[in-house]
Amino acid sequence: MTASWLSVLTGLVSGVLSSLLTYFSTRSKIRMDMTVEYDKSLHDKRLTLYTDLWPKTEPLARFLPHSALTYKTVECVSEELRAWYFKEGGIYLSRQSRKPYFSLKEQLQRVIEDEDLKKQPDAPINDGHREAILGAASRLRTSLADDIRTRRAPWL
Repeated sequence: MTASWLSVLTGLVSGVLSSLLTYFSTRSKIRMDMTVEYDKSLHDKRLTLYTDLWPKTEPLARFLPHSALTYKTVECVSEELRAWYFKEGGIYLSRQSRKPYFSLKEQLQRVIEDEDLKKQPDAPINDGHREAILGAASRLRTSLADDIRTRRAPWL
């Protein structure tokens, strides 16, 4: 092979390798940019929806002054959570926050299904139910804050 053919072949191989490298790196960058944009969009949507959900759990706050947790309160909060979940929030609820959300719903449902409590809707519920609900509500709020990273130092 002559030197001229060798340089043409070397140029051709270099061009093909350079093109392939450019193609794959550009494709990778585009995917990365799309992932970052999707994550940002998802974070922003969760921030909006979690901001709507958070106050619905206020009646379940451990340190709520001058308020007893009653059957009526539990029933009202449960309905508000259900409406939030099926209106739009549930589809954005993260995998990590689904468990605390449904744990809280289960605790609320135990009170709702209690026939004795249903007969006295304005009477305070017993301490066992109360502590289970307050703990579950606290874990949900913690999980929501973790999802949207409001309790972490900025990573930048």
